[in-house]
Amino acid sequence: MGMAADMFTRFLDRPVVDMTNLKGGYDLVLDIAPEERLPMMVRSAVAAGVVLPPQALALLDGSSMNSLVESMKKVGLSLEARRVPLEVIVVDQMQKTPTEN
Repeated sequence: MGMAADMFTRFLDRPVVDMTNLKGGYDLVLDIAPEERLPMMVRSAVAAGVVLPPQALALLDGSSMNSLVESMKKVGLSLEARRVPLEVIVVDQMQKTPTEN
């Protein structure tokens, strides 16, 4: 379930933390509405650090994740907004290292 939480994080606007305590592997089939698929891909690209044109980012305006949330409910999963501690790496300075040509 930790891998599923990591995957959901890529497609949502906030981190997803696995709090199920479930172990083992699972096959999940989630039905996503076609109109939600493209905004999910845009959100995933942004999360990966891809710079996108304003037209692509505009797809995020007013997009919902209703079909993802409903599909998760069908397999017994839910998303709840909570405050939990997260591990983060903060880089406050970077210097270019000379390379040999």
